[in-house]
Amino acid sequence: MSKLVNFIGFQACWFACVLGAAHGFEWLGPLAVALWSVYAVRCAPRRSSEALALVAVGLLGALVGAVELGLGWLEFRGTQLAPLLAPAWILALWIVFASTFQSSLAWITSRPWLNAGFALFGAPLSYLGGERLGSLTVLAPRVQSLIGVGVLWALALPLAAWIYARIRTR
Repeated sequence: MSKLVNFIGFQACWFACVLGAAHGFEWLGPLAVALWSVYAVRCAPRRSSEALALVAVGLLGALVGAVELGLGWLEFRGTQLAPLLAPAWILALWIVFASTFQSSLAWITSRPWLNAGFALFGAPLSYLGGERLGSLTVLAPRVQSLIGVGVLWALALPLAAWIYARIRTR
């Protein structure tokens, strides 16, 4: 799959997740990500490894969401599947994000320090964008919550890229 197609697919799924949650259609994002994931897996040279890598990063995303909720940094729109488990659309975002690791974001995911720096600033900005669109609320104290999100993602994103790469290269 080309990097441009990968980037456009990711963006489309991101907006489906965020806008779907904001407007009461929280199933829209996971559906879009499921369809995109089938396409991404079919395009992968090693389909079973790709599918497993996407699921593994999704599980890491569930852990990150639990930390964000547990520490009171964020409140997500939509139905939580269990206490401290983010809604399905957040988990879907992690899966679709992982689908960029070998394509449109390969330039950054192969460089852990750059990846961490990208996450440190990019995750809070992404969450602020989601908040402006109505899919989540950054809880007070806002600055501390955003710093916490950035630090957590700076740790989690290089780990996600490493997990993804390890599974795909087996």
